[in-house]
Amino acid sequence: MSGQTDTQRKEPERRKHSQRPAKQSLYLSIISHARADAVSSRFHSADFTQTRYGYVAARLKLMCLFFAIMVPVFALFDFLTLPSEQAQFLLKARIALSASLFLLVYVLHRQVSVAVIRIIITLTFLVPTVFYLSSMQSFSITPDAGVPLFFSMMPYLIMAMLGLFPLTVSGGLFLAGVIIIPVALFEANRFNGDYYALFNTLWLLSLFAGISLWLQTGQLLMLLKLYRESTVDPLTELINRRVLLRQASQEQKKSAEDLQPFSVMMFDLDRFKRINDYHGHAVGDQVLVTVARIMKQELRNTDIIARFGGEEFVAVLPGVSLGEATQVAQRVADSIRNKAIPLNDGESLYVTSSIGVTQYKTGEDIELTLKRVDDLLYQAKASGRDKVVDDQNMMHATGQLIAEKVAEVA
Repeated sequence: MSGQTDTQRKEPERRKHSQRPAKQSLYLSIISHARADAVSSRFHSADFTQTRYGYVAARLKLMCLFFAIMVPVFALFDFLTLPSEQAQFLLKARIALSASLFLLVYVLHRQVSVAVIRIIITLTFLVPTVFYLSSMQSFSITPDAGVPLFFSMMPYLIMAMLGLFPLTVSGGLFLAGVIIIPVALFEANRFNGDYYALFNTLWLLSLFAGISLWLQTGQLLMLLKLYRESTVDPLTELINRRVLLRQASQEQKKSAEDLQPFSVMMFDLDRFKRINDYHGHAVGDQVLVTVARIMKQELRNTDIIARFGGEEFVAVLPGVSLGEATQVAQRVADSIRNKAIPLNDGESLYVTSSIGVTQYKTGEDIELTLKRVDDLLYQAKASGRDKVVDDQNMMHATGQLIAEKVAEVA
């Protein structure tokens, strides 16, 4: 940089510009995004979706297991309070419900993919609703026939159970509909002119549904907040190193199953410490945010981008070979190099990056892949910075160096 002496003199003044407004705006943005995400899972990251549904699956197992055991036990009260024929019918229905719940627990134990869990949670609330409707059908519909409180309260109990899970508003409304619609059709089918009883039932179900939705979104927002704080870099809004390693390990498994390649790129901003020293950390943070934004724009939605630490970024490109990844790295490097970052005094700052690129080798540990790409990055910096070095470049440079040594000896 030219004129560094003048810039150094301005350093204390530039550092007076507080970074707090930018950070406050960022945190408000994160909170706003979390609230929007509570409505739908459309923009949830794949990692958060897997984390959330893993939490849902654990709760589903416990709930299904508890009711699978307790539902047949309560058949004793049926035989004590109801006619024998009806009690025997209800016993069969209870056993069927219990067997269904045990089956759901078994499937959860065997397979916990997001798609399967979504089906299971729907069945978890649909099957008890069917049990309730079949049980009510067994009771006499004459005015003087009494229905035990356990059965009359069952749809409200089922609805209340929705509050145990961190669901989105759209997901909660869907499951509430799975419960309300069959019950409403059943009530309409046996409607005897008592509008008060009909609307009272639907109103109570809606009330329980509203409370459950409130509990669900509260859990989801808390889970989002904890997830973001532990996995997302608050400055760049990229995932952190821990999540990157987890997702890269998943890509490793997919690569072994599907025999699809994937490549890894590691970026390092050149002379970033000098930027912090001469322009202040607020400008340094602005540079990091700008580079993160460029990477998001240049890479695909399916690519995994993380802030690896300090001024280092890592991107995992599923289904991309080494040659293609090197071209992508060159394109990102060009975008970073040509991006003008405005400063407070009206001037612009330009930065460059050094990039290492490698392709995952089947069977190797992901840590070894990251070690190799880190070595390539080091070579890019050691050979003059503002370069992209991949496995092929490295082998070519090594062969050239050996040839030169041999020539010297000869």
